[in-house]
Amino acid sequence: MAKLEHLEYLSKLKFPEEGREKFEKEFERILSFVDEITKLDLSDDLDKDQPIPLSQLREDEPVKSDTDVLRNAPKQKDGCYVTPMVVE
Repeated sequence: MAKLEHLEYLSKLKFPEEGREKFEKEFERILSFVDEITKLDLSDDLDKDQPIPLSQLREDEPVKSDTDVLRNAPKQKDGCYVTPMVVE
């Protein structure tokens, strides 16, 4: 099964006959680009298993909004949006 037919089968799509040749060429270019990316040596890349150190995070502080921004808010209190509690 050709790659484009396989893509049609997997995606449950049917590509029109007109422009099919152009699409096949573009699809091949995309696949070759992905193939190039998978060949990259990323062994010297940052350790992705480590979380961001807390020293690099900012404090989470509420910021009062301009009153024009709050004009359409369903609920507001002390210049802030009031939202339903989603965590118990």
